[in-house]
Amino acid sequence: MTTATNATMTAAPSGAPLRFRTDRAALAHALTTVSVGLARRPAVPMLGGVLLDGRDGDLTLTATDLETVATVRVPDAAPAPGRVLIDHTEATKLLGALVKGQRKRGADAAPVTVYTTDDGTAVLELGGYTMPMTTYAAEDFPTLPETPPTVAEVDRERLTTEGRRVLVATGTDDTIPMVTGVQVRITPGTLTLAGTDRYRLAVAEVAATTTTEERAVLFPAPVLSAALKHATADRVRFGIGNDWAGEWVSLACGNLTVITRPIEAQFPAYEELFPRWPPPRAPTATLSPTRRHAPPPHWRPRNTPPGTSTGTAQRHRWR
Repeated sequence: MTTATNATMTAAPSGAPLRFRTDRAALAHALTTVSVGLARRPAVPMLGGVLLDGRDGDLTLTATDLETVATVRVPDAAPAPGRVLIDHTEATKLLGALVKGQRKRGADAAPVTVYTTDDGTAVLELGGYTMPMTTYAAEDFPTLPETPPTVAEVDRERLTTEGRRVLVATGTDDTIPMVTGVQVRITPGTLTLAGTDRYRLAVAEVAATTTTEERAVLFPAPVLSAALKHATADRVRFGIGNDWAGEWVSLACGNLTVITRPIEAQFPAYEELFPRWPPPRAPTATLSPTRRHAPPPHWRPRNTPPGTSTGTAQRHRWR
């Protein structure tokens, strides 16, 4: 076994010791999925980390940028409770580098073990290597909001298809927050998605099982797009709720849960822009059976000289 160390690495206390074991593919997929909530340019290093939490036999990975929280659960991976906060980028690179040169099938099935030492440092074991990882204080990880109550449940495949069509019409101009979101409107039996960049407008309706009369929130488009890419279960649940910090919206699908703040902007009343369908019918006069077949008084067959009686021809033509 080869052991590598880094003398410049600093460790911080991270709560109860953690130890879990799973295959490399499951951990790599979980790290990729949880990046939905990861800060791209973290103001502090801690926001570039992922919290590993062993609870009830499952391993939970959590990342946040203070506006969005992504949580991924790996079932039956952590036999004992514990917590540790590690650097997300470093862990992802190690999972790729330590199996470099191996066949994909063998690399994906390779067992990986992560545990914390007595001083709180997280250690990763994979492919005969033992690598310490950058560890942050788990106690400093932000307090996470509770998952809002579910208000609508829809079919994941249908939502993904319709969501992609709506997301195409959204914009990226942060100076106009309204264009960077997708309006999620929930009415009895229906979930409606709408997006616009001020030049295009896309609207889609999805059948849903709802628990509220009518609610509407503006879901951040980048978060919705990323969440739908990583959603794999059959059903998707939308939640809306409030706590001391304000309003939150959530999207949960299988082992993935994404909680984010809705965009505070007024979405246009697009219903007025669409024509009513079917269009209203104009009132029409109904002729009596006798008048309906009566010929006009000046009618006569073609090539009939003026003054010629046309009574027989009229009866034959209009009978």
